[in-house]
Amino acid sequence: MFTPYPPLTLAALGPDRVATDPSHAPVISARPCVVVRYSADSHGRGQWVATLKRSPRERAARVAVSYSQGPDAAVAALISKLGLDWRALPCPGSLDGGESYAYPIERVTGEGLALAHGPRAALAIVAARELTAALAGGGDAESLALPLALARMAIGAAPVAPVVDGFIMGDRITLADALGRPIPGLTFPGSLSPAGALAAAKAAGWPLTAPMAATAARHTDGLGLSVDPAALALAVAAKGVA
Repeated sequence: MFTPYPPLTLAALGPDRVATDPSHAPVISARPCVVVRYSADSHGRGQWVATLKRSPRERAARVAVSYSQGPDAAVAALISKLGLDWRALPCPGSLDGGESYAYPIERVTGEGLALAHGPRAALAIVAARELTAALAGGGDAESLALPLALARMAIGAAPVAPVVDGFIMGDRITLADALGRPIPGLTFPGSLSPAGALAAAKAAGWPLTAPMAATAARHTDGLGLSVDPAALALAVAAKGVA
């Protein structure tokens, strides 16, 4: 899932900054990852080696632990060595079927715990993020409606309904919900820009989180572009199957 960013932001970062640098990530959805690989030390003993790079020109930080300690311990040891207040998400990805793993790092404190407890807990984090954005903008009734709706979903007081919180790019553009899942019916032709797809969804009455609403506004207000009629019709039709 990708969250768009202002193109000038990327140009201003310079060649040493990449999306996995959490302090300067132009692609907000990108996460730093600790990579752990199994290997043997100079005495032939098995070990897990954790490495981390946040810039293509940066030498990788490295820590090794014994095989018996496991890959999770290697990640914890590397984070501790670097003095970072990071936590790895409880969902490492296997890179080769058993000897190499990638551990994404949580972006928000408590995110890993929320994911471990299921989608409603993750929705609570999204609700808190949206509430922060709403209050920063003045906190009127309209801006508070979405965070309150998300909070009701999170505590089970309302059924979970799709809220547009990102998009997936490929041959076509598919809008995604707050949990990163494709929203049925909201797949647009690849000729349409992500901002155009979001603008169509907004015009059709789909709820958009603050970053997505801002991107849609750049399409219509910032660039002065009209909503694509075919995309709008698709988004309207999709509301009937959501």
